Amino acid sequence: MNTYVTNGFSPSMLKLPADVEFKEVGKEEFCEAIGSGVINAIGHKGTVDFVNALCDTTLTVNRTTVRAKIGDTIYMLTLALRLEEGKVLTKEEVVKLYEEGKVLLLKAKVYSNVLEQLAECQGVCEEREYDALAYKAKNSKVVKNE
Repeated sequence: MNTYVTNGFSPSMLKLPADVEFKEVGKEEFCEAIGSGVINAIGHKGTVDFVNALCDTTLTVNRTTVRAKIGDTIYMLTLALRLEEGKVLTKEEVVKLYEEGKVLLLKAKVYSNVLEQLAECQGVCEEREYDALAYKAKNSKVVKNE
C-alpha cells in the first residue's frame, strides 16, 4: 500500500471502482505521514516550498501521475477557495492562505467499493452471491477503518 502527498485530488487519480473517504487532518498528522516513505506528487513550486517549511522536509516539485489503488492513502493540500484562472501561488501566498484558514490538509483513504456492491445486491442477488459479498466486506482489511 502506498502513501502519496499531492497538491490536489481528482477522480482520475484512482484505479476504479473505489470508494474514497476524506477527512481533515492537523499539521502534526500531515507532517508525520509525509516524513518518510511517501510518494511525492506535488507539482507546484509554491506548494512544495510551503510543505517543506511546514513539515521540515526536502521535497522537490514532482509533476507525476498518481494512480492510487485500494488501500492507498493520499495526503493533500487543497484550497478552500477558487483561484482565478491560471493563477499559480508562491510560497508566501500559500502561507498567507494557510494562516487565514483557507488551506486544508486532507487525508483520502481509498477503499474497496464492496459495501456499495452489497447494498445494490440486497434483495436482488441470489443468496450465495449476497453472502459472498457480505463475507468479503466483513473480512476486507481495506474496508475497515484504520
